[in-house]
Amino acid sequence: MNTSNRSLANRAWELDALRGLALFMMFGHHLMYDFRYILLIDVFAWQDSWWFLNLLRPLFLNVFLVVSGISSSFSRNNLKRGLRLASVALAFSAVSSLISILIHSDLYIFFNVLHLLAVGTLIYAGLSSKRLNLKPQTVQTVLVFLIALVLYLGSLMPDLNQLVTGHWWTLPLGILPMGTPSMADYLPIFPWLGYFLVGALVGQLAYADKSSRFPRVVKPIAAVARPLAHLGRNSLVYYALHQPIMLGLLYALMALGWLK
Repeated sequence: MNTSNRSLANRAWELDALRGLALFMMFGHHLMYDFRYILLIDVFAWQDSWWFLNLLRPLFLNVFLVVSGISSSFSRNNLKRGLRLASVALAFSAVSSLISILIHSDLYIFFNVLHLLAVGTLIYAGLSSKRLNLKPQTVQTVLVFLIALVLYLGSLMPDLNQLVTGHWWTLPLGILPMGTPSMADYLPIFPWLGYFLVGALVGQLAYADKSSRFPRVVKPIAAVARPLAHLGRNSLVYYALHQPIMLGLLYALMALGWLK
């Protein structure tokens, strides 16, 4: 292993890089969304296509959620992480609602990836709590049961939305109340939490020693992985800031007449 690559090998760099890649692709999607649906510029129509909505977008969301689940097995304090994520998620909901009301637009964020990560992290914090002192095999068994349950209930959500009148408390589950405004980003617990839990299970099985599965990093891979790993390690900060920065720049370009 080259000495210059030790900073990558000291962590499970492959997880940081994968999370950074998924985050980068989400930023790209949000930028295209801003162009088409916020600035109302007729570009990037293909993001409404079946293959994008049902293949590409879910792929990168799933990678991000699975890697985030794996990363929970590395944390020393998932309760603290979960509460911090919940605080940021609630702030997102409050700010997005205020902006939506002020500019008369549907930019509401009631339950998105941050809310989902908070729920998943708090669930894993409970399972791995020292007070419960569950054996790893017991935690893994519970995770398998929860994954099966969440994914199964997620498969029922389309039919339940037709049969059941939703309320605001059912919105995080995937059952929308009548009159729900359009949302800029929506990832309900069923089925999306299942992918986070899959990651938590993988973390238990494949990363029990909390070290990289690929400790030797050759220079070409390290060169590509390093910026992605940096993005992945600081994902919460970048995720929280990317939309205000992008929208600020886009509105500034429009004011200068460079975007029409």
